[in-house]
Amino acid sequence: MDKRERKEIIREELRKNRRDISDANFREWSDKIISKLKDQREYKTARIIHAYVSMNDRREVNTHSLILEILNEQKKMVVPVTQFKAGNLRHFYLESYNELKPNKWGVLEPEGGEECPIEKIELVIVPMVGGDEQGYRIGYGGGFYDRFLEDITCPKIGLCFEQNMVDELPIEPFDIALDKIITEKRIIRR
Repeated sequence: MDKRERKEIIREELRKNRRDISDANFREWSDKIISKLKDQREYKTARIIHAYVSMNDRREVNTHSLILEILNEQKKMVVPVTQFKAGNLRHFYLESYNELKPNKWGVLEPEGGEECPIEKIELVIVPMVGGDEQGYRIGYGGGFYDRFLEDITCPKIGLCFEQNMVDELPIEPFDIALDKIITEKRIIRR
């Protein structure tokens, strides 16, 4: 079995783990993770923050309240927009939560607005299906974030539930390690 096949098996297992999280745990664990994130120096000092808009029905660590908070602070909020044909992400400033509309996967995205050059971004908050002790992540397998993270020089922090952390993921040359992964129980630093 090659690395890609092993990754697919792990991805499916971790997605099932996430689907089984109760509503109460989902809310409690997400709140703990977001609280820890806001205590990080990288978060406190960043003025332009890029964050995924969580798909709560898929039990991604909930970022909705964080996005609302950033919009109310003296920080700029940037969110990704998926370019399905090109296989990459574009990045747009978000002025209001109401600008978000579901794309074909049900991911909330702005339909337009001002694009943010990636070199202006000071912190990227990364979605994960799972992660490992070395700071690597496993996503949905489309490679959208891998291609984006390859071009980013600012800190990259992943948000993941502890139950979806594994000792070691099968790593391929295009996989990018994160600077930190925050779970409800701990912070993994690279």
